[in-house]
Amino acid sequence: MKYTYKEIESLAATNSHLNVDNLDEAYFYCQKLATSHYENFPVGSVLIPKHIRKYFYSIYAFSRLGDDIADENLEIDNSERYALLEQIERNILLPTSSLHTPILKAVVDTTIRTKVETNDLVRLNKAFKQDIYFEHAENFEDLLDYCDYSANPVGEMILKLFDNNSTEAVAYSGDVCTALQLVNFWQDISRDREKGRCFIPKNMLEKYDLDCYNLNNNSVSFNKCMSELYIKTEELFDNGINLLYLVKNKRLKFELKLIISSGIRILEKCKSSKEKIVSVRPSLSKIDYVGIILKSLIL
Repeated sequence: MKYTYKEIESLAATNSHLNVDNLDEAYFYCQKLATSHYENFPVGSVLIPKHIRKYFYSIYAFSRLGDDIADENLEIDNSERYALLEQIERNILLPTSSLHTPILKAVVDTTIRTKVETNDLVRLNKAFKQDIYFEHAENFEDLLDYCDYSANPVGEMILKLFDNNSTEAVAYSGDVCTALQLVNFWQDISRDREKGRCFIPKNMLEKYDLDCYNLNNNSVSFNKCMSELYIKTEELFDNGINLLYLVKNKRLKFELKLIISSGIRILEKCKSSKEKIVSVRPSLSKIDYVGIILKSLIL
């Protein structure tokens, strides 16, 4: 989402023209943000129990704000965007009475009323800061390490909302979230190139003699490279799907089925795009969504 610097600064601040008087207003702001933003993956669907949904929205809004600062407002100087993320990190350590902007007030209240911890938010924020000063991954393990900050905390927080965060469940959730993050990388190859980023590890580029910023120069090698990355992503999905056997809440289980099915379907579309993915971003159609729902019913 595009903001002016002043708008972002207001959202990251403790006090601004976006002031809210109470927590209900803060949570409602997060709900509007979450439900109005397009995502391939389901966001806060009606499957999430009503008493938990507002916390779900606050986590999403916090994630959306950080991601927008890091990735969507590139005309703002890096140092200014980094400083805003640092400001957010300081502010989430404050009591809710000191916070008067909606996203921060709601998400800090979420850490008080649920098992979600401030450290979960700090981990997520670290990934956003890494995005600003992008470093090309040397190998696939570097990508996994990045996902441990950029994606996995979200899964852990959702499990905490449902009091379902056993060590085993968190581990499987990490596989699912990492796979989803990797799918996002492959899906967004065309967009990331415009931002001067490449998430295909350096050693993979060297192995297949590819130039990250001229990937369509050798379609055969590119397709072989991506095939190897797709297999690694599929393996994470295959292992992470065991999470479904550990989730107690039926509504959460079905929500997870939808999310996993969505990720797998996008991965399939990436694979079928072959070298076209360099210039065209795959997306889900209405027919795809029907198939996702049907697949989720039998998972």
